[in-house]
Amino acid sequence: MRSLIVAVALTIAAPAAARSPSIPVADAPELAALGPSAVGLEHVTVTTPAGRSLDVMVWYPATPAPGAKPQTYARTLTPDDFPPLAVTTEGIAVPGAPAKPGRLPLVIISHGFGGWAGGMTYLAENIASKNYIVAAIDHADGQGGVNGGGAAGRLKRVAGTIINRARDQEAVLSALAARAADPKDAIGRRIDASNIAIIGYSMGGFGVLATAGAAYDKNAPTVAPLGGRLDDQTVRVVDPRLKAIVAIAPWGGQPAFRSWTADSVAAIKVPSLFIAGDHDDVAQYPDGIRWLYDHATGSNRWLLVYREAHHNTGGNPPMPETRDRPDMAESFAEPVWRAERINAINQHFVTAFLDRFLKGDAKHGAYLDVPTVDGDAATWADAPRGYAGAAQATYWPGFQRRWLLGLELHHDAAQ
Repeated sequence: MRSLIVAVALTIAAPAAARSPSIPVADAPELAALGPSAVGLEHVTVTTPAGRSLDVMVWYPATPAPGAKPQTYARTLTPDDFPPLAVTTEGIAVPGAPAKPGRLPLVIISHGFGGWAGGMTYLAENIASKNYIVAAIDHADGQGGVNGGGAAGRLKRVAGTIINRARDQEAVLSALAARAADPKDAIGRRIDASNIAIIGYSMGGFGVLATAGAAYDKNAPTVAPLGGRLDDQTVRVVDPRLKAIVAIAPWGGQPAFRSWTADSVAAIKVPSLFIAGDHDDVAQYPDGIRWLYDHATGSNRWLLVYREAHHNTGGNPPMPETRDRPDMAESFAEPVWRAERINAINQHFVTAFLDRFLKGDAKHGAYLDVPTVDGDAATWADAPRGYAGAAQATYWPGFQRRWLLGLELHHDAAQ
């Protein structure tokens, strides 16, 4: 009996096996679930017109490869004033797996300042399993991620990020769209080059807004000190292949760093999904992200709000190696929300949004049409557990009983 008790105790105490963040947890809303396809992975290099060399990770729907080992994403973080730290994130993608046939929409992911291409795999792999081609840019401003380089180096890299973020996105869009015309390109020939979305987090969101048509204000505190290096981007020509954008905690709307006028933000015409924490202390919420959303009047737009959340609403959950490093907490964790819960809700709504505007999927698109802005005000009828559907007329579709708390979803049609 004693040996049985010891065995049970050891089983309970054992840590859970490593899990890819692209696989949603049990309390995830309905559309967060992985799609029908296995996922492959390739690495490519894109050179911008200015000569910047960008590493790009491309995920794609693949033919299952039984027994193949999925990718583990490794990175060495080099934070200011703290020792380097090697971190890993588990994946589901199999490098080099054969691509499934068919032309599919392209989704480009652009990370935040100090991030890297593998920092949002929870979203990249998840979307790819739902029959999208997904390309994540490594903007090379991270120097290992999480700051690094001291104060002077950081300031230089911030300036470089402001100059290059939208340009990098446009260069990758053009390069991958060009691959679609090559019948010998195993991955490129799967791309529907006329049907593209871009997802940007933080400084990635800064770039996304410009790529979607928001011309920078030449007198802005972020633009004027650059001595004309953004003059060509004070007038924007939007690539007609861009059909939608997702801006997660977009930087650059807050008064101290406001990079656009209200009129330039109103020039965004493609549908948009904004995602934010209402306590964002980096991009700021009421005078930053909310200001951008309120003035993007030319766009059919949604705003998903995590109440009590700060800025970390876009990246992977904290890697296992960071659990004993308090200096890493500010970069990956939220003080109130579980990262896995944020990831799952993002997976759900980004799926609904992309399916609606890139695939014309009215059924999934309807998950954006919630009956009440404030999730706390939704009520669950006396019905079995499960995902809310038509019978739960006042509950957000796709959410589980008791799990719709702390969220707002706003919608404003284009004017």
